[in-house]
Amino acid sequence: MKSFLQGKRRSAGYARDRMKLLLISERIDCSPQMMKMLTNDLIHTVKKYVTIEEDQVTIQITQEPPVLHANIPVLNKRDR
Repeated sequence: MKSFLQGKRRSAGYARDRMKLLLISERIDCSPQMMKMLTNDLIHTVKKYVTIEEDQVTIQITQEPPVLHANIPVLNKRDR
């Protein structure tokens, strides 16, 4: 029973994230695919320098003022 409920929470979380992505893309007149590419590019770039929790990354764009907010949980720096 517990795994069933966890699966539902996970599905609900994915659905919520997809809906947020859709709303954001409408606000900035950008397709959901473009928003996903932006998110992936940000993750790829940041991962060059620090270890992050990729599944916890959130991107938010506001209209007034037009600002991109990225919440990227950092675990530690990468050794170069």
